[in-house]
Amino acid sequence: MGKKTYVFPGQGKKFGRAELELLARNQKELKMADEILGFSVTDIIKDRPEDTGKTEYAQPIGYLTSCLYYRELTDKEGTPDFVIGHSLGELCALTAGGYMDLEKGLDLVRQRGRIMATADGGSMLAVMGRNFDEIMEAIRAVASDEIDIANYNSPFQIVISGPEEPIAEAEKKIAEKGLRTVKLKVSGAFHSRYMKTACDEFKKIISDFSFDKGNEVKVMSSVEPLLYQENVPAILGEQIVKPVRWIESIESLIDMDSYDFVQVDGGHTMIDMIDNIKFARALRGRQG
Repeated sequence: MGKKTYVFPGQGKKFGRAELELLARNQKELKMADEILGFSVTDIIKDRPEDTGKTEYAQPIGYLTSCLYYRELTDKEGTPDFVIGHSLGELCALTAGGYMDLEKGLDLVRQRGRIMATADGGSMLAVMGRNFDEIMEAIRAVASDEIDIANYNSPFQIVISGPEEPIAEAEKKIAEKGLRTVKLKVSGAFHSRYMKTACDEFKKIISDFSFDKGNEVKVMSSVEPLLYQENVPAILGEQIVKPVRWIESIESLIDMDSYDFVQVDGGHTMIDMIDNIKFARALRGRQG
């Protein structure tokens, strides 16, 4: 029987009625969060929904709600064998894996969001195509040396990151080649060299952070396709500036006999990516 993996989404998730109902069911944690964050999470979601797209709000709200969804999911469906998170979701995964509790994790994410929010002026662009090689060829043909690859999301979607003008020019040229693009709603060039200052500041914060030893749930990194052990600060410290290697990490989980993936909030964005990775893997197997 295959093993089960619970998946945490990254920044970019929308918050609405379902999250308000989730928070209402978890009043103790909501009160704790409001005190740590210095703002009312429910007021932001209800009265200032436009602010939920801002990094300094999106990250702590995303972390809090994902961790609460995970708790409810495990109560209903049981504990998974593995967890993995995409970008911000990796900190949720580390909480699920017992490396930090909800309170300490929320404060760490609060600081991460604040730091990343100051690194504005950049842009991110998702590029979609028929296969990995087609996308990479198009990116190499049009992208300047100012652009980095930020996310290897699936064989059919790669995200590039960089300053506004080079990304806008790349978007135009890639569209001319017939590939579909989507501009991501983020405030900076995340997972690129342009986050180095933010990365250095975050490293200083986690150097003083006391991580726990973890529990029975294994945490797969999306920065390096390997399991977290005693290497939490080393991997997490580079996460802001390094690309998300989602394809390799999911492939590694499949190699560990994990075929059942569940997104903790009931969504499908991460699962769609994983299904595409599975499809490309099966196709390779038939061709081989």
